[in-house]
Amino acid sequence: MKTKIYVVSADIYLLLAKWAEERNFALPEKEFFENLRKEFSTYMLKIFSNFELVSEVEILEHVQKIKKDVDLPFVTLDQVYCPSDYSIELTRKVDSVGTDKGLFSRFDSPLFLRQLNYLKSKEVTSICLVDDVIFSGVFIERLIKVLSFFGITVSTVCAGIGIQEGIDRISKNRKIKIDCAKVYDEVIDEVCERDFYLGVPYSGRSLIGNSNTSLPYFLPYGNPREWASIPPYFEIEFSKFCIKQTILLFEEIEKVSNKKICCSMIERRIFNQPLKGSYVDFLKRIV
Repeated sequence: MKTKIYVVSADIYLLLAKWAEERNFALPEKEFFENLRKEFSTYMLKIFSNFELVSEVEILEHVQKIKKDVDLPFVTLDQVYCPSDYSIELTRKVDSVGTDKGLFSRFDSPLFLRQLNYLKSKEVTSICLVDDVIFSGVFIERLIKVLSFFGITVSTVCAGIGIQEGIDRISKNRKIKIDCAKVYDEVIDEVCERDFYLGVPYSGRSLIGNSNTSLPYFLPYGNPREWASIPPYFEIEFSKFCIKQTILLFEEIEKVSNKKICCSMIERRIFNQPLKGSYVDFLKRIV
């Protein structure tokens, strides 16, 4: 029997690029990110014999091709691969111990109903809905039904990664074209790269409330077993590895920028993060 794949979709370079520009930092060369990802992949292969990291370049190229081929307004659920004037900004929120509280508007975004009314006011009627991953398909299926109440028809769904179960659910009894950069029959899990790096924009699950606070997918903040399918006997070692990878990342940003990163400069915070002081020093205290 074929071993299921564990998939991670790369995105931290794209997400940090905007942050770095706004905060006047430089990002390391692509070679640094390639080496960082090689280390990550090597480690993950210790846990999962069939591991694959899908490059952001591959996903970006696919999305750009879809943009040329599809003559529809693009409404994006995740701006990382497909920035658009039209978006639906939702995030999964949890409490401080990681209990799921459901989907809510992202930090600093209008309420969900207002987002839908905005699309309606722009007379958007037939759209291409874009997401980073189609997993179970349940959320997109429900969203398609909600959008229909506002007179908006989803004609195409575009995603970076598609899992066949989710694709089948969305396309069942509907004339919806689904186009993904990569499709997998079955996976152990599919996780975005950002969720394993503290401080990266949009990383982790959102702490319920009004702040831009996250719980990453590892200890001592998140639940690597339930959120990322990490076996229990790897949880502690895996969590330490993720924090060390995050330290390497932000140390290199400081090095190429020739200036320190303060805790106050990190937009996507964790709940015990200080307001002042060195961000790298704070990360080192966690390990």
